[in-house]
Amino acid sequence: MPAEKLARWVAIPVALAAISTSGVLIRLTEAPPLLTAAYRMLGASAILLAFALIWRRDEIRSLERSQVALLGVGGVLVGLHFALWTSALFNTTVASAVLLTDTHPVFVALAAWAFLGERTPLTVWIGIAVALLGSVVIGVGDFQVGGSALLGDAMALGAAVTFAGYLVIGRRVRQGLGVAVYAGTVYGIGGVLVAILAVVAGQSLLAFSQRDALVWLALILIPTMAGHTVFNWALKHLPASVVGVSILGEPVLTTTWAWLLLNEVPPATAFIGGAAILGGLYVALRPAVEAPRVANRSTPARGG
Repeated sequence: MPAEKLARWVAIPVALAAISTSGVLIRLTEAPPLLTAAYRMLGASAILLAFALIWRRDEIRSLERSQVALLGVGGVLVGLHFALWTSALFNTTVASAVLLTDTHPVFVALAAWAFLGERTPLTVWIGIAVALLGSVVIGVGDFQVGGSALLGDAMALGAAVTFAGYLVIGRRVRQGLGVAVYAGTVYGIGGVLVAILAVVAGQSLLAFSQRDALVWLALILIPTMAGHTVFNWALKHLPASVVGVSILGEPVLTTTWAWLLLNEVPPATAFIGGAAILGGLYVALRPAVEAPRVANRSTPARGG
């Protein structure tokens, strides 16, 4: 199977299923949200960098300054994304947090056009619009206003913007770097950043229980390694806008996990919105959607 089809029809569904467990797993933790975000990224980084140091040493040694700079920016963005996303889940409902974070395809499409020169096809825009409409339908019954919910909503929106920047940088850097080096580095930078933020906020890095450690292990292996890292692999073979819109399937699966594991019975709007999201995903991901391959921008040459 060609890499593009493998990314579109195998990698993305697997990553989507994995990433959808994130919200439920995070809600099972008792540690401060920043600690959860930090240890999640640092654990995934350790696994990936160990692999890279054994099998990708030449790739690490040949890193160029422009690549290192972009890895640094990507690491800061993914760190802020996980910090905001994890904190949002404790300040607003899971549905509202997922809804607002999943507005990122709009920012991805705009940023990919501005910085990568990727023209987002009309079919992808239609898929984005339909899927976003489905997300709104899912979250409309749970959207809270006032109190800490407003803070949580703002955090979720910030998570959307930072995630969009992270995806666009990943699309550019992944053309010249393997996924282990790329993801291992950005996760590590992000994890260190969030750990520093936790310490500045007066949180002890040892303030966690055995249960937290077990949940963190699940967060590392499932939504991070099998979710985000697989999406990072797909970024080499698919436009950033397509990868971004595919993640809009997360509310459907997150609602399902919350139903099964947290006994949160979804309202009728979840089923209506879910159908719209799946329809939007089909429109955006069908083989007719094509975009030019992004060139390696680790050099001054134009491209993605």
